Amino acid sequence: MSETEFLIGRHGLDLVDDFYPDDLPSEWRFDYYSTLFKALSLPIDTSEDLELIFEELADSDEEFELVLTIQPQQLFDAKTLRNLLSSVEPYQALFTLSVELDQAPSAKVMDLLAGYQLSFQSTVKYESKLKSAEAMSQYLYYTHLPVFHLQGDGDDKRMRANVEKVAKINMRTVLICNQAESDTLHKLRTISEILGH
Repeated sequence: MSETEFLIGRHGLDLVDDFYPDDLPSEWRFDYYSTLFKALSLPIDTSEDLELIFEELADSDEEFELVLTIQPQQLFDAKTLRNLLSSVEPYQALFTLSVELDQAPSAKVMDLLAGYQLSFQSTVKYESKLKSAEAMSQYLYYTHLPVFHLQGDGDDKRMRANVEKVAKINMRTVLICNQAESDTLHKLRTISEILGH
């Protein structure tokens, strides 16, 4: 039995499988989505209304993990990173910054990220002062909760095998299924609940 508890979500709010009611205003999508799933990943420079999402998170007692993703080229360019962080800095307690990378961030980058909740997913093992975990030949470095980005193709057997591998982290983990539709997210949640009992 795994001790991993997954907070399941996807990258982006653009589900196309009739997930949202036809008459739902676009500004209500996050509220609707967050009633069913416990995590969401968005690019830090998303076109979604982040201020509205931050307000909803601040006003809610529900458990929810918002993950803002940064591209490696954005992370390693100090000027770009400063600009991206400037718009979200007042809300830094409400989200985790996540990057998929293949090299360690510099001390200068880590200084810019001081005070933020972080989670890096890397194909390369490196020395870090952050907490660490490993699953599926991926190394996770984090401050608060590990965030694992997984491709979701809807194949039940492969999904179960992947969730079992990630569950070896044996702790609370945000599982972001990139490109997944709501049916896949529901399957992932069911699989993770079965594995956790």
